[in-house]
Amino acid sequence: MAFDDQATPNDGGRKETAPEFLPKTTSAYGDPRYWDERFSAEEHYEWLKEYSHFQHLIRPYISTNYSILELGCGNSRLSERLHEEGVMDVTCIDISAIAVERMRQRLKEKGLLGIQVVEADMHDLPFESESFDIVVEKGTMIL
Repeated sequence: MAFDDQATPNDGGRKETAPEFLPKTTSAYGDPRYWDERFSAEEHYEWLKEYSHFQHLIRPYISTNYSILELGCGNSRLSERLHEEGVMDVTCIDISAIAVERMRQRLKEKGLLGIQVVEADMHDLPFESESFDIVVEKGTMIL
């Protein structure tokens, strides 16, 4: 799998995944191997939009003392943005062991040790019911 090294004109300077490198079937999105391979090569990608584009829609519903779960975190910066806004209890999950390890390393390097990152499948969460006040999903593939 390879990724386009060129930023596209309307992407705000981020590198986009070239369409020819997307999986051949939608079922591949449910395979952790696809994500491990992708996240081994990709530093950062925001599915849909960066937090700044939709924060006005969700911010009124979030309190800094809330516990927030982010499903399918990948290599997104969403948890960091929430933390910057004062939310101290953020847990991120992803099905990819590579994404989880890289996210943990990035957060450690930034000193953001309060954000928990867990390898988990959103179809079988390792948390008790009602463990979180808010669950954020921003572009996961529900198969």
